[in-house]
Amino acid sequence: MTPELAALQAQCNREAVHTPGAIQPAGCLFHLDHALTTTIQVSANIGQILGVSVTQALDATPSGLLGARLINRLRRELQANERLSGSLLISRQIEGHRRRFRVIAYRHQQRVVIELEPVRSVEELRLLPAVNERLARIAGAETTDSLLQALVQAVRSLTGHDRVMVYRFDADWHGTVVAESRSEQVFGYLGHSFPASDIPPQVRALYRINPVRSIPDATVAAVPLVPAMDTSAEPLDLSPGVLRAVSPMHLRYLHNMGVKSALSIAIPGDQDLWGLLACHGLEPLALSPLVRDAVYTLVHMATQRLFLLQARDETAYLRRVQDCRELLADDQLGFQDPLELLQRRGQEWLTLFSASGVALLHHGQAYSTGLVPENNALLRTGRWLNTHHQGCGIWCSQHLAGTPLATEVELTGYGGLLAVPLPLEAAQRGWLLLFRVERLKNYRWAGRLDALSHFENGQRLLSPLRSFETWVEEVQEQSEPWLLREQRAALDIGEDVTVAILVKAISDLNARLTQVNRRLEGIATTDALTQIWNRYRIEQAIEHDISLAVRVGRPSALLLLDVDFFKRINDHHGHEAGDAVLVTLAAVINQTLRDSDYLGRWGGEEFVILASGCSLADARTLAERIRQAVGATDFGSVGTVTLSIGVSLWRPGDSRKSLVTRADMAMYAAKQAGRNRVMTEEDL
Repeated sequence: MTPELAALQAQCNREAVHTPGAIQPAGCLFHLDHALTTTIQVSANIGQILGVSVTQALDATPSGLLGARLINRLRRELQANERLSGSLLISRQIEGHRRRFRVIAYRHQQRVVIELEPVRSVEELRLLPAVNERLARIAGAETTDSLLQALVQAVRSLTGHDRVMVYRFDADWHGTVVAESRSEQVFGYLGHSFPASDIPPQVRALYRINPVRSIPDATVAAVPLVPAMDTSAEPLDLSPGVLRAVSPMHLRYLHNMGVKSALSIAIPGDQDLWGLLACHGLEPLALSPLVRDAVYTLVHMATQRLFLLQARDETAYLRRVQDCRELLADDQLGFQDPLELLQRRGQEWLTLFSASGVALLHHGQAYSTGLVPENNALLRTGRWLNTHHQGCGIWCSQHLAGTPLATEVELTGYGGLLAVPLPLEAAQRGWLLLFRVERLKNYRWAGRLDALSHFENGQRLLSPLRSFETWVEEVQEQSEPWLLREQRAALDIGEDVTVAILVKAISDLNARLTQVNRRLEGIATTDALTQIWNRYRIEQAIEHDISLAVRVGRPSALLLLDVDFFKRINDHHGHEAGDAVLVTLAAVINQTLRDSDYLGRWGGEEFVILASGCSLADARTLAERIRQAVGATDFGSVGTVTLSIGVSLWRPGDSRKSLVTRADMAMYAAKQAGRNRVMTEEDL
């Protein structure tokens, strides 16, 4: 994007789309004072909706016009809430006919807004069976693609729109159509991308306030609110409503697309918008509020199913990571040098991270497998990282050619790098480097991105796309982006590699380097962040306790603890706050343990407690005591932190892995049961 176009886009992003001073004619609006006793404004179409003139509406009290029962209810509910908890249905006698309306109401500062939409009674009889049938199809989807396709088909059959599509936002807020159902009369956009400028930041913000945007007729004029407010008065924010008038820019956009009616519903993600369901009609289409609510229900249920499918995929990936870590832990003393370690486990890492090559930098040497740059480039990459990346976190890019690293190191042919620091030496860190070769990627845009502006009266103005014909953009020198779960897994693997190499170094140098041995042994057995045992040390303790259980029959219990919603803590408060939570947790748990219990960090936000000589019932009691102690702890700005805890008891024939696996299964059962609870292997 050129600087001139970027400036125009920034100006467009400041458009006050939430305060248009007008509504769509699909209903009528009342603007009342804080106490709901005085009518300040009404929409100019009130006569067509309620059969009273604007003058009559402004002169009448809200109770006289809408009924004392409704006004009293709104007054009660809006006293403590910003908006009505749910819509209301009312009926009114208008010109000799009984008509039904849906009512929504919300506050804006010291004012109240009431919106009325007509409802057709006959729809209620046939709507519920239709919705239930479509919900069953959505609930049965086993893949993301089949789920989204079931959603667009269900919505289109319910609303009658000519095109229904789901498009997903990327990191730059461009949207790609990932599912579509359409009639033969409209062009298909499946696989096409739309620029972020189509849904600017202030519009995305509106979707976070109100997930539903309905445009029954994009060809009719907006209805003003009368009387017009003084320009010095605060504009009326219509964000929570459904009647808000459409931005002129968006109307031109719809006109250029040949769309005369539209419905959009936000699909939320963990922290922000995941995407949108968008419905387009070639002709005006006035959906009843009940149908619109039914569509929202379908989207809401599909979103829940989407989260479940994503959670399943995430769990499967985490188990693959866990398997890699288990194998790496078993290798800690069984390799001669980093090259042998890489030869044993490198292929697993390439598969786990979808990488083309992996390299280990240690003691000024580069060890690699797969497709990687030549050795000198690897070593120069390590030196550049040590100079320019001083933090303890990862460094990653999906576009190496666009980074300062590429100006100093020859990395032609490689699009992505995920670099994990390995604190192996005091003077210079080692690195685990995961490479991805560049992939030529074609983006199919719905319209040319260079056609987003035009000249008018000698000025360049931003304009919506005038043509939506496919425009292919070829993107080079990039790889697939590194997913957040891949970045976290790489940190865990890097920590295990560090421990494995250091344990080997300790074994080799113990007789000759006592001082260095003490430092390395501390790193090998103590978690750097929490200063409790790390995974390697707690695994040793578990093996020792199992040996005692075999010899003397002493009971041994294992507690596996996981911090609930730890990702949200990192995302909302930052990784430093997340680290502080882990440090505090370790201290609180240590204070709760018996002298015979041992605490270690298992990885990420997981902790393990070895309860020697403890029955399953006693271990459950201990786990509950820990859960309550953590729940009662003040974590500052983070607020309350909770744990899900799984408990297992040693059985004859158990290995460390089987004992941990049962505790892990119990912990995941606690997660699935609602988190913040204790479950034992007996509860499975």
